[in-house]
Amino acid sequence: MLQSFPLVRLAALDLDGTLLNRNNEVTLATRQAIARAVEHGVVVVPATGRPLASLPPVVAKLPGIRYAITSNGAAVWDLGSDPLGAVYSRYASEPACLLHRLMPTEVAREAFDLFQQYDGELSVFSDGLAIKTPEGIAKLTSRTARFLSSEARQNLTDGRFTVIPGIESWMSRHAHEIEKLCMFFDSTEKTAAALPKFQAIPGVAVVQGSPDNIEVTAAGVDKGSALLALADLLGIPHENTLAVGDSENDRAMLEKAGIAAVMANGMPQIKAIGSIVSEADCDHDGVAELFGRLGI
Repeated sequence: MLQSFPLVRLAALDLDGTLLNRNNEVTLATRQAIARAVEHGVVVVPATGRPLASLPPVVAKLPGIRYAITSNGAAVWDLGSDPLGAVYSRYASEPACLLHRLMPTEVAREAFDLFQQYDGELSVFSDGLAIKTPEGIAKLTSRTARFLSSEARQNLTDGRFTVIPGIESWMSRHAHEIEKLCMFFDSTEKTAAALPKFQAIPGVAVVQGSPDNIEVTAAGVDKGSALLALADLLGIPHENTLAVGDSENDRAMLEKAGIAAVMANGMPQIKAIGSIVSEADCDHDGVAELFGRLGI
């Protein structure tokens, strides 16, 4: 007997390991599936742990993209009629921030201080920007070469990072503006050992986008809450929302959406909560397959 699902009116798609393949591309079949969905009135929204500035051009240029959930749900943006300009030329096309849930100042400082105890690749997300030091860029370059994580390969030269000489002095002035703190470690063992220390900080939400990273936002912030908030703004019933993801930072979105779709390459514990699981992975048109099976 075929499984039946509610009509999808809002589809939130994780990026790394879901919408994007491992070469940071959207496959042709997936682009075509999204175009068909948009033609039929479905609102398709990228939902990512990345900040707005790190939304890849290939995603911003997809047909019908207007809204974006970023920084694990700390921000929801209306990109208007020129999404690419809103992301990369904000002086020309300013995105409207519909939801902004920042870390409390002292909580951000405590989490930052803990991150400083580790020799990992730290990113600070603020006002849609990804703040890094030159050392952080060097570590990112090295990590991309090793390619340990499930994150898509990112273009390091497209201006998506704001590089500053010293992050400690920057934090002393901007700790009240933090959307998210994120670190990639050089081994999954080090990540696992550090994880409980971050989880012990009061007032934070801690997730992992991949086994070698730790992501910290304000307590209560997640992609799922952001998805439902956007659905409410658009007048779309929660049961008519779809979430597609693959990792722990998608869990809340999958649990709160009307339909939870998980990629074949998803973490086993994430597949276990899916309403539907693709047979194809992110490199082989998994999102297009799910859209087809859901009748979108």
